[in-house]
Amino acid sequence: MLLGAGLLPIASHAQGYAEGLGASYEVLPLQLNNGGQHAFRADAWRANAVVPISLFGDSTRSLLAGASLEALHFGGDPPGFDVSDVYGLSPILGYRRRVSNKLELTALALPALNSDLREVRGADVTWGGVARAAYRVNVRLAYRLTLGYRQQFYGPQYVVLLGLDWQLGRRWRAFGDLPTTFTVSYAVTPRVNAGFNLIGINTAYRLREQDRYFQYQQGHYGLFAETYLSAHWALRLIAAYAVTRRLDVYTRDDQWPATLDYIGLGKAPVPLNPHIEKGPAFRLALSYRVPAR
Repeated sequence: MLLGAGLLPIASHAQGYAEGLGASYEVLPLQLNNGGQHAFRADAWRANAVVPISLFGDSTRSLLAGASLEALHFGGDPPGFDVSDVYGLSPILGYRRRVSNKLELTALALPALNSDLREVRGADVTWGGVARAAYRVNVRLAYRLTLGYRQQFYGPQYVVLLGLDWQLGRRWRAFGDLPTTFTVSYAVTPRVNAGFNLIGINTAYRLREQDRYFQYQQGHYGLFAETYLSAHWALRLIAAYAVTRRLDVYTRDDQWPATLDYIGLGKAPVPLNPHIEKGPAFRLALSYRVPAR
């Protein structure tokens, strides 16, 4: 699952399975207003893996180790928009404890290297962490609360996520961590699901040019269809629309006073580039899933 990078790639025991390995490709057709409409596009590649390592042969206590990678490429040559490629690398190290059959606690450290990689410096690395409590009411309903903090180039980011996993019936299920992710899924057949999907992202990358930063924020609402290629591998296609979209370059010291998940608080910084319109997004994702215990 991606938190606010979503921010939190983690093997999740929501929705009846654990997803510790995934890769995706996303394309964003873009329109920039600068003396007229200029069309271009962004391509985003992402991959993440998280492996639980049991401690002392006890399955109720485990370390979580892994990493997430991403690369964003902007094609075309839109006037006034000077970003071409940015990259993200985030090692993941955490601890998970199953306190009882109902309660599970998780803590993660989330350092990140986000930049255009033209001149890697210590200033390109940010730090953060989250803690999560998951409580299962019964076999059909579970709740989660995630709290955390991350340094971001656009200012301090506070993480408050309310999670839900609700089996509404034999075919319907709703799960996610609002306000950054949410899915309503309908089981068309035992191997095919379809439904509604929300993906929220709010991250930033250091740019070498004049020590600026680039903020990538999205709130994509869309429809998905997925099929199981085998007992564990699932392929999902998403067609979405960006209700929220921010692809902007800022000076280093022009920041939000604070951000809650992907909602800015206080006076907004002023972008240096022309406005980029909201629009569609298309994503293809492959993941490896195992039944949650």
